Amino acid sequence: MKRVKIGDMVESDYGKGRVLAETNQWIIHDNSANNSDSEFAILKSDDHFKIVNELELKAS
Repeated sequence: MKRVKIGDMVESDYGKGRVLAETNQWIIHDNSANNSDSEFAILKSDDHFKIVNELELKAS
């Protein structure tokens, strides 16, 4: 299972942004890279996500 921490930048099937919270099973991230106020909760075991750096987000 991928290790993330609060403040990491992630890209998921739902959006791209900073990790706001993380538990053993869930990651909650915003969609700030898409200029949105949305927040998403993704299940680590079922949902696709990757940790990215800010330059990758700006290039996509």
